[in-house]
Amino acid sequence: MAKVVYDGKKEAERMASFLEESERVLGKSLVILQCDGRSEESTYVRLKREMGERLGAMVSVQFSPSKDGLKEMLAEANADETVDGILVQLPVIGASREDLDQILSSIYPSKDVDGLNPKSRFIPAAIRAVERLIDIFKISEDDKVAVIGAKGTLGSRLIKRLKDINVLAEGFDRGDNLNKLKNFDVVISATGESGLIKGEMVMEGFTGIDLGFPRGDFSTEAVAKGSLITPVPGGVGPMTIVALYENLADA
Repeated sequence: MAKVVYDGKKEAERMASFLEESERVLGKSLVILQCDGRSEESTYVRLKREMGERLGAMVSVQFSPSKDGLKEMLAEANADETVDGILVQLPVIGASREDLDQILSSIYPSKDVDGLNPKSRFIPAAIRAVERLIDIFKISEDDKVAVIGAKGTLGSRLIKRLKDINVLAEGFDRGDNLNKLKNFDVVISATGESGLIKGEMVMEGFTGIDLGFPRGDFSTEAVAKGSLITPVPGGVGPMTIVALYENLADA
């Protein structure tokens, strides 16, 4: 087991308490669109809705059986002046990478509180959470940082944002030689492929930030070699949910 398994739930609670006391989310309206083939909330959508209700937001969860129906719902939410924020919960059933890019790019930048439209005025919620961890973990420009999933929607944005805060990261993707990761002090993974990062790929004592969902990108053996690891679940995820509402507060 890693020397320190970071408790993201505790940090998320600190973030949420501060936001709740500020009342900056009170009365804000958020529409969550779910299109994964089910007609009941996924666990992650439920957690997002419950956090919003705690903070005093008006959260509406809408379900679509198809990507075309999702596009129609999204157009309605864009046009509705009473809606402050819109979130499209991933994955979207039947959507190719091109479809998904088109859907996310069609969210009004002023309402895209999850920050996944390239023109969004908001930093993606997951990246806000990573930024917070970089500060907490005292990761500096002297550390060698790798981002796995660098060509994905989140990973590509993350590398650009890290550069903005003077943390230079090298990007990798599935299919690359991941054994090179043993040369990096910090490994941030955002592929969603369970157990992708093996123990032999990382150095002893590395710091791992795991954005993989739902089971985590780091294998048990990789976690055991870490000095500091964010677990899945209970690591970055809870912080990402609160960061979403930090964005909504500014919408």
